Amino acid sequence: MEAKKTAEADGHVREAEKCLKTSWTKWKADFDGAAHAYQKAGLCYRHAKSLEKAKAMYIKAAECHTQCKALFHAAKAYEQAGLILKDMKEYDEAVHYITKAANMFREYGTGDTAAISLEKAAGIMETINARSAVDLYLTAAEIAENEDRIRQAVDSVSKAARLSVRVRDFDKALELLEKARNMYDVVENLGYVYKLVAVTVLVHLHRGDFVAASKVCNMAMRYDGYAMDESSSILEQLLEAYDQQDQENASKVLFLPYFTYLDNDYVKLARTLRVPGAGGNGGRAKQAAEGAAGGVDEAGQDEDEEDEYGGDLR
Repeated sequence: MEAKKTAEADGHVREAEKCLKTSWTKWKADFDGAAHAYQKAGLCYRHAKSLEKAKAMYIKAAECHTQCKALFHAAKAYEQAGLILKDMKEYDEAVHYITKAANMFREYGTGDTAAISLEKAAGIMETINARSAVDLYLTAAEIAENEDRIRQAVDSVSKAARLSVRVRDFDKALELLEKARNMYDVVENLGYVYKLVAVTVLVHLHRGDFVAASKVCNMAMRYDGYAMDESSSILEQLLEAYDQQDQENASKVLFLPYFTYLDNDYVKLARTLRVPGAGGNGGRAKQAAEGAAGGVDEAGQDEDEEDEYGGDLR
């Protein structure tokens, strides 16, 4: 089977080379014909598991499509080359070609397709270089948002937030979690809004900022149905345990199904939370929060507090 596909691919390569040849009677190369022949060769080489040759054929096809100013087809060929490189575990080069494809999709005017390509590139980089993946997801989100595809955009923002938590870039995570909450609120996906409220509380508690965590819960009361949702009572229990410096009760809350059903990065965030000073002086965090709460508006934050807490809630 592989030998048959290789022979078939070689035939398509010869066809492509013939299309590119010029002579006294053929003054102009047939780039369109060559592009399609190279794509067929790439597919056959891929089936024959000759991935290096398959990648090269798709790149040649993309170059020929570009000569014809067929940007969409060129982008698709570059994307295929990138996906083959992913199979070859050449991740950086894979992202290079997929990003190149995204830029061409955008230039052609298909921003939504460009965003999808960048999401693919980000997915490749998630376990290789999470910070690079965050940048790719955010670029994808920006493009999707410009195309008024809010649901597509918020999915990318949420993934970027999750990866920021993974690498413990909590400042970036808080910024992206707030952005995602607002976007999910716009599309009326309140279930995700509630979950991201819980994650935001976890992040603040990991930073040791009980005040900011409490303000997030107060702010969340503005969301329809939040006060009656299980997340509201669960977070109240968690904050109470944290305030009382009670690690045992905090751990019981953090191991509830509500937290274990979150994304793995958030599950790890919950299970690694440690209550500072557990065992004594309960209530000091709560007293500090109440002392800072004077003059708080409905959103749970006034101008003086924004300066004091460095914009943790942004």
